[in-house]
Amino acid sequence: MYVVMNVLQVPTEGKNKMKELFAKSADNMKQVPGCVEFMFLDSTAEDKQIVYTKWETKEAFEAWTQSEAFRRAHDERRTGQSAATGSKLEIYEVVHSTN
Repeated sequence: MYVVMNVLQVPTEGKNKMKELFAKSADNMKQVPGCVEFMFLDSTAEDKQIVYTKWETKEAFEAWTQSEAFRRAHDERRTGQSAATGSKLEIYEVVHSTN
């Protein structure tokens, strides 16, 4: 398995806006081939939110990033709707898991 986390830097005043932007993502991601899990995480201690996704394979994740659905899901960046002031992509291969 493959885990990808998009760590978003989001000021406190922008967190609700980001929650709204990602509100439909959990349902939408259920339809993406190879996506095992999606979570939108909100840090209570930092100006940070994380988009966590788990994938069957690296190839499934890469196919998602090249899809029209991915482009539509990320339109908020291009239209200025995102409240994030920065982001960092963290990618991991799962070595051990309970699943």
